[in-house]
Amino acid sequence: MRKPRILVALLSLAVVAGMAGCAAEDKKAPAGEIKIGASLELSGATASIGTTYEKALKLKVDQINKAGGVNGRKINLVIRDNRTDPAEGLKNVNYFIDNEKVAAIIGGGCSNCIIPAKPVAAAKKVPIIALGAASGITNPIAESKFVFKISPNPVEDATVIVNELQRKGVTKIGLISVKNVYGQDGKKNVTELAQAKGIQVVAAEEFNQDDKDMTVQVSKIVEKKPDAIVTWAVMPAAGLIAQALSTAKFSGGVYLDAGAGAELFVKGAQDAAENTFMVFPGILAINDAVATTPQVTAQKAWFKDYSTAYGNYSGFASFGADAVSMIAAAVTKTGSTDPEKLRDAFETIQLDGMTGPIKMTAENHSGLQADALKIVVVKNGEWRLAS
Repeated sequence: MRKPRILVALLSLAVVAGMAGCAAEDKKAPAGEIKIGASLELSGATASIGTTYEKALKLKVDQINKAGGVNGRKINLVIRDNRTDPAEGLKNVNYFIDNEKVAAIIGGGCSNCIIPAKPVAAAKKVPIIALGAASGITNPIAESKFVFKISPNPVEDATVIVNELQRKGVTKIGLISVKNVYGQDGKKNVTELAQAKGIQVVAAEEFNQDDKDMTVQVSKIVEKKPDAIVTWAVMPAAGLIAQALSTAKFSGGVYLDAGAGAELFVKGAQDAAENTFMVFPGILAINDAVATTPQVTAQKAWFKDYSTAYGNYSGFASFGADAVSMIAAAVTKTGSTDPEKLRDAFETIQLDGMTGPIKMTAENHSGLQADALKIVVVKNGEWRLAS
């Protein structure tokens, strides 16, 4: 009679030990779900971009969950508004970690909302995947151990634009950029790369993100008669600049960095958007691509799914989809939702993403490969490949 009791006791201890082991491994997330926090710009100066990210994240999570989840575990996405405010963004990161016990955090397009949160992520050992562009998000790498990003670095955007300007024989450019860390990145890289190619920056103007009129800045640049103007701005500012350039009857080329807003720019700039160029991942002009590879086939499917769900496609949607896919890939690889294990896995991620090929390493937490970037142009109200 004693042996069955002993056996039951031993089995009970084994179950308890197993449960304790799982709790230790997944100490940051309830069993049965993968909890992700997302701090997005749902109000404030860049709300038009944050709401696009929200749609993309929800769609991608819904697709994964309907397909059975990740290793059978469903994703629980918790979204909070950072109001395009660094203080609110920092508050959100602390809330997600302390109250929601998330496995990872996705940060929106507000670079200034992520950079102050880097020490918190490191101290509390929870990784952040940022959708913002500033190089300071992941540099220096010693201060960015728990922070990653998918969007291109400003130097990569600037390189593609300046190479295109040189190819077209442009010798003089004007530059207008937003007065924040993202704009400073762009201004510095465009200026340095242009000078290295023998292209003169004849005028450089700045604006505040919430400015409603760009007439003064644009007038000063046009007065210097540049061959082309490079604009480093997100929406709605990028659209206001394009309209001001149209009103000033500027006849040279207008080039935007990837932050300009894709379909938001076309909508905001209206007729002034026509023939405007932008550097952006090629999925924005996916209708010009032939589905000869699994990646292009997947990009076309995502483009169609997002367009069907929301009426039109947003170029920013691919960044949101890839952030979710990175987390799913890390969970699959580790079999865990422990934040530190996911962070380690992120450094080895190689993903054929909707944005393009992504390859993270311990030395480089900004993994979008440069060949993902193309020059696109607005033709008849749509983004098309420029060549």
